[in-house]
Amino acid sequence: MITLLGKELRILRLNRGEFLKDMADKLHITPAYLSAIENGKREPTKKFMDSLFTEYDLTEQETERVEKAYFETVNSVNIDISLQTQEKRDLSLVFARRFDSLSEDEVESIRKILDKKKENV
Repeated sequence: MITLLGKELRILRLNRGEFLKDMADKLHITPAYLSAIENGKREPTKKFMDSLFTEYDLTEQETERVEKAYFETVNSVNIDISLQTQEKRDLSLVFARRFDSLSEDEVESIRKILDKKKENV
Protein backbone atom coordinates (compact mmCIF):
# COMPACT_ATOMS: atom_id res chain seq x y z
CA MET A 1 0.00 0.00 0.00
CA ILE A 2 1.61 3.22 -1.10
CA THR A 3 2.31 5.62 1.74
CA LEU A 4 1.91 9.37 1.75
CA LEU A 5 5.70 9.63 1.55
CA GLY A 6 5.64 7.19 -1.38
CA LYS A 7 3.21 9.47 -3.19
CA GLU A 8 5.43 12.49 -2.58
CA LEU A 9 8.51 10.61 -3.81
CA ARG A 10 6.68 9.59 -6.98
CA ILE A 11 5.56 13.17 -7.56
CA LEU A 12 9.17 14.35 -7.18
CA ARG A 13 10.38 11.70 -9.65
CA LEU A 14 7.67 12.38 -12.20
CA ASN A 15 8.14 16.14 -12.00
CA ARG A 16 11.84 15.59 -12.75
CA GLY A 17 11.25 12.97 -15.45
CA GLU A 18 12.96 10.24 -13.42
CA PHE A 19 12.26 6.55 -13.08
CA LEU A 20 12.46 4.70 -9.77
CA LYS A 21 15.96 3.48 -10.70
CA ASP A 22 17.10 7.05 -11.40
CA MET A 23 16.03 8.24 -7.96
CA ALA A 24 17.49 5.16 -6.28
CA ASP A 25 20.83 5.70 -8.02
CA LYS A 26 20.84 9.36 -7.03
CA LEU A 27 20.15 8.41 -3.39
CA HIS A 28 22.71 5.55 -3.44
CA ILE A 29 20.13 2.88 -2.61
CA THR A 30 18.66 -0.04 -4.51
CA PRO A 31 15.47 0.37 -6.52
CA ALA A 32 13.97 -2.44 -4.43
CA TYR A 33 14.64 -0.51 -1.22
CA LEU A 34 13.11 2.67 -2.65
CA SER A 35 10.08 0.73 -3.86
CA ALA A 36 9.69 -0.83 -0.40
CA ILE A 37 9.75 2.64 1.18
CA GLU A 38 7.16 3.93 -1.29
CA ASN A 39 4.89 0.95 -0.68
CA GLY A 40 5.14 0.99 3.11
CA LYS A 41 7.11 -2.24 3.39
CA ARG A 42 10.19 -0.47 4.79
CA GLU A 43 10.31 2.55 7.04
CA PRO A 44 12.41 5.42 5.69
CA THR A 45 15.46 6.13 7.83
CA LYS A 46 16.81 9.52 8.81
CA LYS A 47 19.79 8.79 6.57
CA PHE A 48 17.44 8.23 3.64
CA MET A 49 15.68 11.52 4.31
CA ASP A 50 18.98 13.37 4.69
CA SER A 51 20.12 11.97 1.32
CA LEU A 52 16.85 13.02 -0.28
CA PHE A 53 17.20 16.60 0.95
CA THR A 54 20.89 16.70 0.01
CA GLU A 55 20.50 15.27 -3.51
CA TYR A 56 17.32 17.07 -4.51
CA ASP A 57 17.05 20.84 -4.57
CA LEU A 58 13.51 20.98 -3.20
CA THR A 59 11.42 24.09 -3.07
CA GLU A 60 10.19 25.19 0.35
CA GLN A 61 6.74 23.86 -0.52
CA GLU A 62 8.15 20.47 -1.63
CA THR A 63 10.25 20.25 1.53
CA GLU A 64 7.20 20.92 3.72
CA ARG A 65 5.11 18.31 1.88
CA VAL A 66 7.87 15.68 2.05
CA GLU A 67 8.55 16.32 5.75
CA LYS A 68 4.83 16.15 6.58
CA ALA A 69 4.50 12.93 4.57
CA TYR A 70 7.56 11.45 6.30
CA PHE A 71 6.21 12.11 9.80
CA GLU A 72 2.78 10.82 8.89
CA THR A 73 4.32 7.69 7.36
CA VAL A 74 6.58 6.81 10.29
CA ASN A 75 3.82 7.52 12.81
CA SER A 76 1.27 5.22 11.22
CA VAL A 77 0.69 1.48 11.27
CA ASN A 78 -0.63 -0.44 8.28
CA ILE A 79 -1.95 -3.96 8.44
CA ASP A 80 -2.44 -5.92 5.23
CA ILE A 81 -5.58 -7.93 5.90
CA SER A 82 -6.16 -9.03 2.33
CA LEU A 83 -4.67 -12.50 2.86
CA GLN A 84 -6.12 -13.08 6.32
CA THR A 85 -9.10 -15.18 7.35
CA GLN A 86 -12.46 -13.44 7.57
CA GLU A 87 -12.27 -13.70 11.38
CA LYS A 88 -8.89 -11.93 11.47
CA ARG A 89 -10.08 -9.26 9.01
CA ASP A 90 -13.14 -8.59 11.18
CA LEU A 91 -11.02 -8.42 14.32
CA SER A 92 -8.59 -6.01 12.66
CA LEU A 93 -11.39 -3.68 11.62
CA VAL A 94 -13.09 -3.76 15.04
CA PHE A 95 -9.74 -3.07 16.73
CA ALA A 96 -8.98 -0.15 14.41
CA ARG A 97 -12.41 1.40 14.96
CA ARG A 98 -12.24 1.10 18.75
CA PHE A 99 -8.51 1.78 19.24
CA ASP A 100 -8.86 5.40 20.35
CA SER A 101 -11.56 4.57 22.88
CA LEU A 102 -9.78 1.68 24.65
CA SER A 103 -9.43 2.13 28.39
CA GLU A 104 -6.08 1.65 30.11
CA ASP A 105 -7.37 -1.64 31.57
CA GLU A 106 -8.35 -2.88 28.11
CA VAL A 107 -4.95 -1.88 26.72
CA GLU A 108 -3.23 -3.76 29.54
CA SER A 109 -5.38 -6.86 28.95
CA ILE A 110 -4.59 -6.86 25.24
CA ARG A 111 -0.89 -6.35 25.95
CA LYS A 112 -0.88 -9.35 28.31
CA ILE A 113 -2.52 -11.54 25.68
CA LEU A 114 0.00 -10.46 23.04
CA ASP A 115 2.98 -10.80 25.38
CA LYS A 116 1.84 -14.32 26.31
CA LYS A 117 1.50 -15.17 22.59
CA LYS A 118 5.01 -13.83 21.94
CA GLU A 119 6.44 -16.07 24.68
CA ASN A 120 4.85 -19.14 23.06
CA VAL A 121 6.30 -18.47 19.61
